[in-house]
Amino acid sequence: MDGTVYEALGRYVDSLSNSLYLGTGRGTVYLEGEPVTPEDVRLSLFFSGKSIEISSLWGRKRYGVLYLRGSPKVRVHLSKIELLFLTRRGRVTVRLNADRGFARVLVNTASQCRGGIGSLWVRG
Repeated sequence: MDGTVYEALGRYVDSLSNSLYLGTGRGTVYLEGEPVTPEDVRLSLFFSGKSIEISSLWGRKRYGVLYLRGSPKVRVHLSKIELLFLTRRGRVTVRLNADRGFARVLVNTASQCRGGIGSLWVRG
């Protein structure tokens, strides 16, 4: 294990202690239409300051980490939720499988977000 995993764990713990936990869902993250996480990975969502943060750790032998922060637009399609972020690396789409209650939480939280370009940090 290299320093990347420790950095990701540090960011996750920081989010837990300094943010409002929104929930956890299964989904996939895409950068410019290409997946940057495995399918159906566990994603933890937080509200911090005026943005939404998403953290994820996955794998056993081939591991990966993701940290995403920004002010997304939210779309809801039945049991699917899409969060659309603009980052310096490009357009990031997060597709979550979740119920209507979690969708309402994300729509309401995203309406409170303010900010410009988000950040994406991924390894794996």
